[in-house]
Amino acid sequence: MSKRIAVECKELHKHFGSIRALNGVDLSIPVGSTFGLVGPNGAGKTTLFSLVAGYLRPTSGQLEVLGGELDGEVLRGKLTVLPQDARWRKGVALGRQMILCARLQGLGKHEAAEEVGRVLALTGMASCLHRAPDTLSHGMAKRIAIAQAFMGDPDLVLLDEPLAGLDPAQARQIRLLIQQESAKRTFLISSHVMADIEALCSHVAIIKQGRIVAQPSMEELTQREAVAVFTLAHPPRDELARAFEKLDYVRKVEIRKVERKVQITVKTDIKSLDEAVAALILVLVEQKSSFVSIQKGTSLEDAVIDAT
Repeated sequence: MSKRIAVECKELHKHFGSIRALNGVDLSIPVGSTFGLVGPNGAGKTTLFSLVAGYLRPTSGQLEVLGGELDGEVLRGKLTVLPQDARWRKGVALGRQMILCARLQGLGKHEAAEEVGRVLALTGMASCLHRAPDTLSHGMAKRIAIAQAFMGDPDLVLLDEPLAGLDPAQARQIRLLIQQESAKRTFLISSHVMADIEALCSHVAIIKQGRIVAQPSMEELTQREAVAVFTLAHPPRDELARAFEKLDYVRKVEIRKVERKVQITVKTDIKSLDEAVAALILVLVEQKSSFVSIQKGTSLEDAVIDAT
Protein backbone atom coordinates (compact mmCIF):
# COMPACT_ATOMS: atom_id res chain seq x y z
CA MET A 1 0.00 0.00 0.00
CA SER A 2 1.21 3.52 -0.75
CA LYS A 3 2.58 5.48 2.18
CA ARG A 4 0.38 8.36 1.02
CA ILE A 5 -2.86 6.49 1.71
CA ALA A 6 -4.39 6.78 5.19
CA VAL A 7 -7.21 4.25 4.75
CA GLU A 8 -7.66 1.67 2.01
CA CYS A 9 -10.54 -0.77 1.64
CA LYS A 10 -10.63 -3.49 -0.99
CA GLU A 11 -13.76 -5.59 -1.51
CA LEU A 12 -14.73 -4.93 2.11
CA HIS A 13 -17.79 -6.81 3.34
CA LYS A 14 -19.59 -6.71 6.68
CA HIS A 15 -22.60 -8.93 7.30
CA PHE A 16 -24.88 -9.06 10.32
CA GLY A 17 -26.62 -12.37 9.79
CA SER A 18 -28.57 -12.02 6.56
CA ILE A 19 -28.08 -8.23 6.47
CA ARG A 20 -25.23 -7.07 4.23
CA ALA A 21 -24.30 -3.71 5.71
CA LEU A 22 -21.24 -3.40 3.46
CA ASN A 23 -21.19 -5.19 0.16
CA GLY A 24 -17.75 -4.88 -1.47
CA VAL A 25 -16.53 -1.41 -0.48
CA ASP A 26 -13.52 -0.10 -2.40
CA LEU A 27 -12.25 3.13 -0.87
CA SER A 28 -8.97 5.03 -0.80
CA ILE A 29 -8.45 8.01 1.53
CA PRO A 30 -5.31 10.09 0.85
CA VAL A 31 -3.07 11.17 3.69
CA GLY A 32 -3.70 14.81 4.57
CA SER A 33 -7.17 14.93 3.04
CA THR A 34 -10.39 15.99 4.71
CA PHE A 35 -12.57 13.22 3.38
CA GLY A 36 -16.37 13.26 3.46
CA LEU A 37 -18.53 10.13 3.55
CA VAL A 38 -22.13 10.77 2.51
CA GLY A 39 -25.19 8.76 1.61
CA PRO A 40 -28.76 7.99 2.70
CA ASN A 41 -29.71 6.44 6.03
CA GLY A 42 -28.85 2.75 6.12
CA ALA A 43 -26.23 3.06 3.38
CA GLY A 44 -23.43 1.71 5.61
CA LYS A 45 -21.67 4.89 6.81
CA THR A 46 -21.62 4.06 10.52
CA THR A 47 -20.64 0.44 9.83
CA LEU A 48 -17.69 1.60 7.74
CA PHE A 49 -16.65 4.06 10.48
CA SER A 50 -16.83 1.26 13.05
CA LEU A 51 -14.61 -0.98 10.92
CA VAL A 52 -11.98 1.74 10.37
CA ALA A 53 -12.02 2.55 14.10
CA GLY A 54 -11.53 -1.12 14.97
CA TYR A 55 -14.87 -1.48 16.79
CA LEU A 56 -15.91 -4.19 14.33
CA ARG A 57 -14.06 -6.73 12.21
CA PRO A 58 -14.86 -7.21 8.52
CA THR A 59 -16.59 -10.34 7.32
CA SER A 60 -14.22 -10.42 4.36
CA GLY A 61 -12.02 -8.15 2.27
CA GLN A 62 -8.96 -6.06 3.02
CA LEU A 63 -8.78 -3.02 5.32
CA GLU A 64 -5.55 -1.12 5.98
CA VAL A 65 -5.36 1.91 8.26
CA LEU A 66 -2.29 4.15 8.45
CA GLY A 67 -0.17 1.70 6.52
CA GLY A 68 -1.04 -1.58 8.16
CA GLU A 69 -3.64 -4.10 9.19
CA LEU A 70 -5.90 -3.10 12.08
CA ASP A 71 -4.01 -3.39 15.34
CA GLY A 72 -5.05 -1.60 18.54
CA GLU A 73 -1.52 -1.23 19.86
CA VAL A 74 -0.07 0.04 16.57
CA LEU A 75 -2.88 2.59 16.19
CA ARG A 76 -2.86 3.73 19.84
CA GLY A 77 -2.46 7.51 19.84
CA LYS A 78 -2.58 7.66 16.03
CA LEU A 79 -6.36 7.32 15.51
CA THR A 80 -9.14 9.09 17.40
CA VAL A 81 -12.90 8.86 17.02
CA LEU A 82 -16.03 10.91 17.63
CA PRO A 83 -18.92 8.41 17.58
CA GLN A 84 -22.24 9.81 16.41
CA ASP A 85 -23.96 9.14 19.73
CA ALA A 86 -21.03 9.75 22.10
CA ARG A 87 -22.15 9.82 25.74
CA TRP A 88 -20.34 10.60 28.99
CA ARG A 89 -20.94 8.81 32.29
CA LYS A 90 -23.39 10.73 34.44
CA GLY A 91 -22.32 12.06 37.83
CA VAL A 92 -18.56 11.85 37.10
CA ALA A 93 -16.59 15.03 36.46
CA LEU A 94 -15.73 15.44 32.79
CA GLY A 95 -12.10 16.18 33.59
CA ARG A 96 -11.70 12.76 35.24
CA GLN A 97 -13.31 10.99 32.30
CA MET A 98 -11.25 12.84 29.72
CA ILE A 99 -8.01 12.24 31.59
CA LEU A 100 -8.83 8.52 31.48
CA CYS A 101 -9.33 8.79 27.69
CA ALA A 102 -5.96 10.52 27.38
CA ARG A 103 -4.25 7.86 29.51
CA LEU A 104 -5.74 5.19 27.24
CA GLN A 105 -4.08 7.04 24.34
CA GLY A 106 -0.75 6.37 26.06
CA LEU A 107 -0.17 9.72 27.80
CA GLY A 108 1.29 9.96 31.29
CA LYS A 109 -0.77 11.37 34.17
CA HIS A 110 0.67 14.91 33.98
CA GLU A 111 0.64 14.95 30.16
CA ALA A 112 -2.96 13.74 30.14
CA ALA A 113 -4.15 16.54 32.42
CA GLU A 114 -2.39 19.16 30.28
CA GLU A 115 -3.81 17.69 27.08
CA VAL A 116 -7.36 17.71 28.45
CA GLY A 117 -7.02 21.41 29.29
CA ARG A 118 -5.67 22.13 25.81
CA VAL A 119 -8.47 20.43 23.85
CA LEU A 120 -11.22 21.83 26.07
CA ALA A 121 -9.84 25.30 25.35
CA LEU A 122 -9.89 24.51 21.60
CA THR A 123 -13.64 23.91 21.73
CA GLY A 124 -14.41 26.73 24.18
CA MET A 125 -15.27 24.34 27.02
CA ALA A 126 -12.40 24.91 29.47
CA SER A 127 -14.80 26.11 32.18
CA CYS A 128 -16.55 22.72 32.21
CA LEU A 129 -13.57 20.68 33.42
CA HIS A 130 -15.11 19.89 36.82
CA ARG A 131 -18.75 19.66 35.75
CA ALA A 132 -20.74 16.46 35.45
CA PRO A 133 -22.13 15.61 31.98
CA ASP A 134 -25.75 15.65 33.19
CA THR A 135 -25.42 19.36 34.03
CA LEU A 136 -24.62 20.30 30.42
CA SER A 137 -26.79 21.08 27.41
CA HIS A 138 -26.67 18.73 24.43
CA GLY A 139 -24.51 21.17 22.46
CA MET A 140 -22.03 21.58 25.31
CA ALA A 141 -21.70 17.82 25.77
CA LYS A 142 -21.20 17.43 22.01
CA ARG A 143 -18.35 19.97 21.96
CA ILE A 144 -16.61 18.12 24.80
CA ALA A 145 -16.99 14.87 22.86
CA ILE A 146 -15.39 16.62 19.88
CA ALA A 147 -12.59 17.84 22.14
CA GLN A 148 -11.63 14.28 23.12
CA ALA A 149 -11.24 13.43 19.42
CA PHE A 150 -8.44 16.02 19.21
CA MET A 151 -6.43 14.70 22.15
CA GLY A 152 -2.84 13.76 21.53
CA ASP A 153 -1.45 14.16 18.04
CA PRO A 154 -3.51 11.70 15.95
CA ASP A 155 -2.71 11.04 12.31
CA LEU A 156 -6.33 10.12 11.55
CA VAL A 157 -9.49 11.59 13.10
CA LEU A 158 -12.92 10.04 12.49
CA LEU A 159 -15.84 12.42 13.05
CA ASP A 160 -19.35 10.97 12.74
CA GLU A 161 -21.91 13.82 12.46
CA PRO A 162 -19.62 16.31 14.29
CA LEU A 163 -21.93 19.33 13.87
CA ALA A 164 -25.26 17.68 14.68
CA GLY A 165 -27.00 19.41 17.58
CA LEU A 166 -24.78 22.49 17.60
CA ASP A 167 -26.16 26.00 17.26
CA PRO A 168 -24.87 28.12 14.33
CA ALA A 169 -22.12 29.84 16.37
CA GLN A 170 -20.90 26.54 17.84
CA ALA A 171 -20.98 24.85 14.43
CA ARG A 172 -18.89 27.64 12.93
CA GLN A 173 -16.33 27.29 15.74
CA ILE A 174 -15.99 23.56 15.11
CA ARG A 175 -15.77 24.02 11.34
CA LEU A 176 -12.93 26.52 11.85
CA LEU A 177 -11.21 24.10 14.22
CA ILE A 178 -11.36 21.28 11.66
CA GLN A 179 -10.05 23.60 8.94
CA GLN A 180 -7.16 24.72 11.17
CA GLU A 181 -6.24 21.14 12.05
CA SER A 182 -6.61 19.77 8.51
CA ALA A 183 -3.03 20.73 7.61
CA LYS A 184 -1.74 18.46 10.39
CA ARG A 185 -3.80 15.28 10.02
CA THR A 186 -6.29 13.29 7.94
CA PHE A 187 -10.01 13.61 8.66
CA LEU A 188 -12.84 11.23 7.76
CA ILE A 189 -16.16 13.02 8.29
CA SER A 190 -19.70 11.74 7.96
CA SER A 191 -22.62 14.16 7.85
CA HIS A 192 -26.13 14.49 6.44
CA VAL A 193 -25.60 18.24 6.05
CA MET A 194 -24.16 18.57 2.56
CA ALA A 195 -23.20 22.22 3.03
CA ASP A 196 -20.85 21.21 5.87
CA ILE A 197 -19.20 18.46 3.79
CA GLU A 198 -18.86 20.80 0.82
CA ALA A 199 -17.29 23.52 2.98
CA LEU A 200 -14.87 21.24 4.83
CA CYS A 201 -13.85 18.40 2.54
CA SER A 202 -11.34 18.06 -0.28
CA HIS A 203 -12.62 14.61 -1.25
CA VAL A 204 -15.91 12.80 -0.89
CA ALA A 205 -17.24 9.27 -1.29
CA ILE A 206 -20.91 8.54 -1.88
CA ILE A 207 -22.11 5.25 -0.40
CA LYS A 208 -25.34 3.50 -1.36
CA GLN A 209 -26.57 0.10 -0.20
CA GLY A 210 -23.17 -0.84 1.17
CA ARG A 211 -21.17 0.14 -1.91
CA ILE A 212 -19.17 3.21 -2.89
CA VAL A 213 -20.87 4.58 -6.00
CA ALA A 214 -18.59 7.60 -6.52
CA GLN A 215 -15.28 8.81 -5.09
CA PRO A 216 -14.22 12.04 -6.82
CA SER A 217 -12.44 15.08 -5.50
CA MET A 218 -14.82 17.79 -4.37
CA GLU A 219 -13.81 19.93 -7.34
CA GLU A 220 -14.54 17.12 -9.79
CA LEU A 221 -17.90 16.43 -8.21
CA THR A 222 -19.22 19.98 -7.96
CA GLN A 223 -17.89 21.17 -11.34
CA ARG A 224 -18.96 18.26 -13.49
CA GLU A 225 -21.38 20.60 -15.26
CA ALA A 226 -21.18 24.27 -16.19
CA VAL A 227 -24.00 25.35 -13.89
CA ALA A 228 -24.77 28.62 -12.15
CA VAL A 229 -27.34 28.70 -9.34
CA PHE A 230 -28.67 32.07 -8.23
CA THR A 231 -30.62 32.33 -4.98
CA LEU A 232 -33.05 35.22 -5.33
CA ALA A 233 -34.37 37.49 -2.62
CA HIS A 234 -37.91 37.10 -4.06
CA PRO A 235 -39.63 34.65 -6.44
CA PRO A 236 -38.72 35.61 -10.03
CA ARG A 237 -41.03 36.98 -12.69
CA ASP A 238 -41.70 34.93 -15.84
CA GLU A 239 -39.83 37.55 -17.88
CA LEU A 240 -36.57 36.59 -16.15
CA ALA A 241 -36.56 33.05 -17.52
CA ARG A 242 -37.27 34.32 -21.05
CA ALA A 243 -34.43 36.84 -20.76
CA PHE A 244 -32.02 34.11 -19.67
CA GLU A 245 -33.08 31.80 -22.49
CA LYS A 246 -32.20 34.45 -25.09
CA LEU A 247 -28.51 34.24 -24.11
CA ASP A 248 -26.18 32.10 -26.22
CA TYR A 249 -24.71 30.67 -23.01
CA VAL A 250 -27.92 29.07 -21.79
CA ARG A 251 -29.42 25.77 -22.88
CA LYS A 252 -31.81 25.23 -19.99
CA VAL A 253 -33.44 27.31 -17.25
CA GLU A 254 -35.02 25.72 -14.21
CA ILE A 255 -37.00 27.90 -11.79
CA ARG A 256 -37.62 26.40 -8.39
CA LYS A 257 -40.09 28.80 -6.81
CA VAL A 258 -40.38 26.74 -3.63
CA GLU A 259 -36.69 27.10 -2.92
CA ARG A 260 -36.57 30.56 -4.52
CA LYS A 261 -33.83 29.43 -6.85
CA VAL A 262 -33.20 29.97 -10.52
CA GLN A 263 -30.90 27.31 -11.94
CA ILE A 264 -29.14 28.12 -15.19
CA THR A 265 -27.28 25.37 -17.02
CA VAL A 266 -24.58 26.89 -19.23
CA LYS A 267 -23.54 25.13 -22.42
CA THR A 268 -19.97 26.49 -22.50
CA ASP A 269 -17.16 24.51 -20.89
CA ILE A 270 -16.27 25.16 -17.27
CA LYS A 271 -13.45 27.57 -18.26
CA SER A 272 -16.04 29.96 -19.68
CA LEU A 273 -18.34 29.83 -16.66
CA ASP A 274 -17.10 33.10 -15.16
CA GLU A 275 -17.88 34.93 -18.40
CA ALA A 276 -21.33 33.35 -18.51
CA VAL A 277 -22.05 34.29 -14.89
CA ALA A 278 -21.14 37.91 -15.62
CA ALA A 279 -23.69 37.97 -18.48
CA LEU A 280 -26.36 36.40 -16.27
CA ILE A 281 -25.79 39.00 -13.56
CA LEU A 282 -26.36 41.76 -16.10
CA VAL A 283 -29.71 40.19 -16.99
CA LEU A 284 -30.67 40.03 -13.31
CA VAL A 285 -29.83 43.72 -12.91
CA GLU A 286 -31.82 44.66 -16.03
CA GLN A 287 -34.81 42.66 -14.79
CA LYS A 288 -34.49 44.24 -11.32
CA SER A 289 -34.19 40.84 -9.65
CA SER A 290 -32.15 40.89 -6.45
CA PHE A 291 -30.01 37.85 -5.67
CA VAL A 292 -28.44 36.91 -2.36
CA SER A 293 -25.91 34.30 -3.51
CA ILE A 294 -24.30 32.67 -6.54
CA GLN A 295 -23.11 29.08 -6.73
CA LYS A 296 -20.89 27.93 -9.57
CA GLY A 297 -20.90 24.22 -10.35
CA THR A 298 -23.19 21.38 -9.30
CA SER A 299 -24.02 21.41 -5.59
CA LEU A 300 -22.94 18.42 -3.53
CA GLU A 301 -26.56 17.92 -2.50
CA ASP A 302 -27.67 17.63 -6.14
CA ALA A 303 -24.77 15.30 -6.95
CA VAL A 304 -25.57 12.99 -4.01
CA ILE A 305 -29.27 12.88 -4.90
CA ASP A 306 -28.36 12.02 -8.51
CA ALA A 307 -26.00 9.24 -7.37
CA THR A 308 -28.32 7.68 -4.80
